[in-house]
Amino acid sequence: MANKTESAQTTSAQTAENLIHVRALRSEVFPSEIFDEHAWNMMLRLFVAQAKGDTLSETQLITLTGTPPGVGQRWLAHLVADAQVAPYPEGGAVTLTPSALDRMEAFLRDASGIHQTDGPA
Repeated sequence: MANKTESAQTTSAQTAENLIHVRALRSEVFPSEIFDEHAWNMMLRLFVAQAKGDTLSETQLITLTGTPPGVGQRWLAHLVADAQVAPYPEGGAVTLTPSALDRMEAFLRDASGIHQTDGPA
C-alpha cells in the first residue's frame, strides 16, 4: 500500500511542478502583476519540497517564489494563521500542515486527471 501512496504522491508532485512551470511561462508572456498569487505559489513549492523529502526555509521559499521579502513574510504569517502552514521557528523549515498537505494532494490528483485529458483539439 505504501508503494501506491508513494506513486500517487510522485504523480501529484509532478502535477504541482507542471503547474509551477506553466505559471512561470504565463509570467513570461503576460505582465506578472496581473497574476500575483504569492500564497498559492508558496503552497505549490512547499508541496513539491515535502513530496521530495526536502525542506525549505522562509528565505528559500520567498526566493523560489520570487516574492518580495516583506510581502512573503506577511503571506507566510497569513498561511500560518489560516493553518495552511505549520508554525515554524525563525530560520526553521517551513512546511504545509498535514491538513493542507492532504487537501493539496486531493486537488493535485483531480488536476492531474484533468491534464491527462489534454490533447490535440
